[in-house]
This record gives sequence, structure tokens and C-alpha cells, in this order.
Amino acid sequence: MYSGADKLLHRIALGTPALLEATFDIERAVHGKRLKDIEIRRPVFITGLARAGTSILTRLLHAGGSFAAPSYRDLPFPLAPNGWARLGGKRHVEARERGHGDGLTHDLDSPEAIEEVFWRVLEGNRYLKRDGLAPVPPQPETLAAFRDYVRLVLLRHGGARYLSKNNNNVLRLEGIVASFGDAVLVHPFREPLQQALSLLSQHRRATALAESEPFRRQFMTWLGHHEFGADRRPFLFDGAPAIGEDAMRVDYWLKLWDAVYRALLAAPGAVQERQLFLDYDMLCAEPRTYGPRLAVMVEAPIDSTGLRAPDPRHAEADPALLARVAETHARLKARFRGALG
Repeated sequence: MYSGADKLLHRIALGTPALLEATFDIERAVHGKRLKDIEIRRPVFITGLARAGTSILTRLLHAGGSFAAPSYRDLPFPLAPNGWARLGGKRHVEARERGHGDGLTHDLDSPEAIEEVFWRVLEGNRYLKRDGLAPVPPQPETLAAFRDYVRLVLLRHGGARYLSKNNNNVLRLEGIVASFGDAVLVHPFREPLQQALSLLSQHRRATALAESEPFRRQFMTWLGHHEFGADRRPFLFDGAPAIGEDAMRVDYWLKLWDAVYRALLAAPGAVQERQLFLDYDMLCAEPRTYGPRLAVMVEAPIDSTGLRAPDPRHAEADPALLARVAETHARLKARFRGALG
């Protein structure tokens, strides 16, 4: 997708946090008066653990036409989406399969997980650790700036509501809810062994791709994508894999799965009031039942009739760990039934 000149520009822009922050300050100054008049109404934050249908769900919601979301067209200056739209032109790139090798295609205008660049630039020195990503509450001034970032995205892309796909938001849910009292926090999940095996497969694939394409590894780091691959950094919740544990074994990913979803289940009351746990397996199995119910919950049209569950995989794992994740999975399914059942 990127030429040599594009790669150079991305290295300069995305690789220089001070430059990105400066473009954000300029964008806020230029559009300050207009931003005050932009209402942020019922934003949707899709966040959890990768390989649970987050990308497909984001596409389905975005296709309804009610939402504005960051996209690759905002790069390499994602914190100044309006200014870059005027300078960067209308470059056209044919849709192509993304690097995950899962058949999902994207182009420059597909809604994508670009938002994390904001958090990396303004809060990276607080939550980005060498051994993982720490759940550190954002500073009040950062949350105020994030509201302006959301308004800039709404101004740029013209939607009535903001749509975010960013798994790293599990680190800062209290701050998000404090900033957006009517937000919807959607947490998709799958059967734990199947999701863990998908994570393991993607980790192997992303690691191999990074070895053959060094720019890809750096690009993922710039975007704050540490779910898997050469710059993998797990969420540092209780029970997460320890430093040195073998990420090439499914037990590693089962531990991470359990740590993340137990943390989400144990969120403070104000966060729990905004959470929607979505059983992606059930949505795929019965799209005509749960698609309309999901649409009601998020107050947006969604056509899920084309969803199909991935083929199941098989692998050996630690029996005690499987029992633990099964208990967590049962709790997630109970929350799902309580909301959409």
C-alpha cells in the first residue's frame, strides 16, 4: 500500500511524537470555534481482546452511515485529520486483503484502529511499559484533549456519532466513561480456546511478516498495535502471562484471555452501566436473532445476516487453565444473556 516516499513520510510523522502533538495543537486552534458547536452523542467504543470479531463489528456499524471513525486516510497525521485532508489529497488505493490473512479487505477509507496514536503521543510515557501495557488512568487534561480529538474526527468524517475500535481502551475505561457519560462500551468475546488459538496463529504470522518487512513492525508500533507480533506487549492485568512465558504456546494466550476478560467483568459500577458484552459466537450462529437486538442496544442499524463462525480448531492446553477460562466464559455469557438474551 505504501511507496518508498510514503514510508519516509510515515517515519517522519508517526515516528516523531512532538511533531504529531504540534499538528494536534494547530488543528485545535484552527477549528476551535467550530469544535465548541459539535455535540458528542452516544459514542461507541469497541474494545476487548483481539480476534473476537472487533474489525467486522466495526465495519458493520460503520456501514449503517451513522458513525464517523478514524481511517487510514488520516495517516500519517491522524491528530490533524482535517488539515491533512486538504493537504493529502484524495489518494486512491484499491481494496486489498489485510495482513491478518483472514480474508477481510480494507482500503484507505475503511474504519480502522488509528485512535491509539492519540493516546501514545499524550500518555505513552505513562502506560507503555517495556514488558506490557499498564492500566493507568489518563490525566484530566488528556481526557479533555481526547474530547477535542473526537470532535475533530466528527468534523472530518461527517458522521453524527463517534465510533472507536481500539482494544487498548480496556486500560482506560473509567476515564472514557467519565468523559462520555452516554458511551456504549462493546466487548466482543469468543469461546476462549478458539480465540486463543486465533491469537496464537496471528502472533506467528505477524512475527514472520515483521522479519520479512521491517517497516510493518515499526508501523504497528507507531499505531500502538501490540496485541501480537514482534513488538507484542500484553495487557498487565492480574493473572496475565509473566515475562518470559512462551507466546508460541496456546496456554500463554489463554492466560491473557482470562486476565483481560476478568478485568472487564470486575470494572467499577459506573463502567459496568455502560458495558455490553457481545458473544460473537452467538451473533454468528443466530444473526437474525441477535443482530436486531444489538442494533437496539447501540441505537444504530446493523446487518449481521452475512456473518459466519470460523471453523473450530483443536489443541491441547493445561486442564486447570481450561477450567478457569471456562468459568470466566460462563460469566461473560451470563452478562450477554442479561443484555441481549
